[in-house]
Amino acid sequence: MNEPTVEMWRALLDFRERHGRYWKRALSLKWMNGSDEFEHFSASLRMTRNQLGPTWLYALRPAALDAAARRLATLDSEPDNCPAEPVVSGEPCPNDH
Repeated sequence: MNEPTVEMWRALLDFRERHGRYWKRALSLKWMNGSDEFEHFSASLRMTRNQLGPTWLYALRPAALDAAARRLATLDSEPDNCPAEPVVSGEPCPNDH
């Protein structure tokens, strides 16, 4: 995996918002000492660490995170009656007739 999931992007954006300018340093320290488990979206933050790693985090540019925020805002503005991602169960959306 080379790209974060939607949940990972949400976790990273939330962490950046709460920790400010030096958020990458703060997250890296939390990953090293295990205190990321007490953060919002802790499972997604840990998944980011395990699947993408600290090197990926440091290479992440603000523009990429901002683009992810815009994509999530668009995704969140879609109607709630159908999921934005494909339904895994194979069941049709309730509004598909």
